[in-house]
Amino acid sequence: MAGNTRGKLKEAFEGVHRNSEWIKKHLDEAMLLIKDHNPKLSGGIKALAESYETLDKLTMAIYAKL
Repeated sequence: MAGNTRGKLKEAFEGVHRNSEWIKKHLDEAMLLIKDHNPKLSGGIKALAESYETLDKLTMAIYAKL
């Protein structure tokens, strides 16, 4: 466990990244379940996955600068 502010920030952003991986996993599972049954919902899930990928990239860019 980090004792200084920089270390605590790095831990926080690392946690965001780890949770992002779980989010992507669950969105992949949702896509498998929905398949082609509901194209609008499939499009929404894909858009959500792309948003989380962007969030993860931003998170890791901040992490790299700490």
